[in-house]
Amino acid sequence: MIDPEVRPTPGVRRSRASWVLGGLLLQAIGAGGVAAFVWLKVRRQNLSGHVTAATIRLVWHGEVHTRQGIIVLTGGLLIYAAGSVVMARPYVTRPVTLFVAVPLAAIIGMLVLGAVAFIVALVIAGGADGCDGGCGGSDFDRRRKASRTAPQ
Repeated sequence: MIDPEVRPTPGVRRSRASWVLGGLLLQAIGAGGVAAFVWLKVRRQNLSGHVTAATIRLVWHGEVHTRQGIIVLTGGLLIYAAGSVVMARPYVTRPVTLFVAVPLAAIIGMLVLGAVAFIVALVIAGGADGCDGGCGGSDFDRRRKASRTAPQ
């Protein structure tokens, strides 16, 4: 019989930090793999070395419809969701919440974050298309260029 005066000591507990770090690492691998895949395809499609908004759109839409692109996107999404489960493990006690709600929230969050990142990339690439060396220059650079092109 168990003596009520003696409480059993808990087993070895892992730090929550290791769960969070492991989950973040898995999430970075999942999201970074998809980003690297798309970036490599963009660079391969672009012969001049200058990435444009049209190139990003073309590659993104082209890769979503290929078997390899779907496999990479799905694999990255599953790895990202697994990282979210690992990260939430020390904080969530119910298995249904851990294995259903957490991955679903992670997938929705990744899709929203991916859409925002895609829009930002298009805006940056679209803004860079109109700059032929004149965007972001100082007044000195503009005056120097104007003096070179002025008739004498």
